Amino acid sequence: MPSVSNFKIYAPVEPCNYTGQKLIDTINKLVEERLSENGRELNMMGCCIGPNGMKILVQDERLANVKRLNLGGNKIGDVGAQLLAEALVFSKLGWLELGGNDIGPEGIDVLVKTATFKKLKTLNLYRNYLKDLGVRIWAEENCLTDLEEIDLALNEIGDTGLLALAHSKKFPNLASLCIDNNFTSRDAKEIAKQTPNFKKLQSLNL
Repeated sequence: MPSVSNFKIYAPVEPCNYTGQKLIDTINKLVEERLSENGRELNMMGCCIGPNGMKILVQDERLANVKRLNLGGNKIGDVGAQLLAEALVFSKLGWLELGGNDIGPEGIDVLVKTATFKKLKTLNLYRNYLKDLGVRIWAEENCLTDLEEIDLALNEIGDTGLLALAHSKKFPNLASLCIDNNFTSRDAKEIAKQTPNFKKLQSLNL
């Protein structure tokens, strides 16, 4: 699962600044080039489509069978996160990469409450801006109960967020958690490691 050790700084490319037909044509071309032959995987890493590009992407019926979606480094923000959460075309997703997308508490709020991602098992959100508020919302209101792997490295999370996750009852199937390179203290990490939730994890990176 990605973490800071292998995180790639995504280089912005032009689609973030496109509008109108030029943006539509660009997104269509990217999907054509990056959708796997069997239609089950779409790798849009580093394409910088932004929230405007997301509006187009979520309407593309070619993506109805996608199970692995890489949107790392696309600057979709909270607006794009909401569009994604409401996109029924992605209801078959089992693996979702959202690293480097400027997602904050508002974005994670809609993502973790959606009924769209009932099959989601892996969610990578490293290098965003969830902070304590976003993680507390997730810990209290998570509806993605099939999640097995989560990456939250580099999200400006402090002790409050870490301990909220450690004590949450909303992640019954979680097996692997990366929450390193945040703002958590040594004492909070030690407390978190001793909670029943974290003790049962197969992999824990603090």
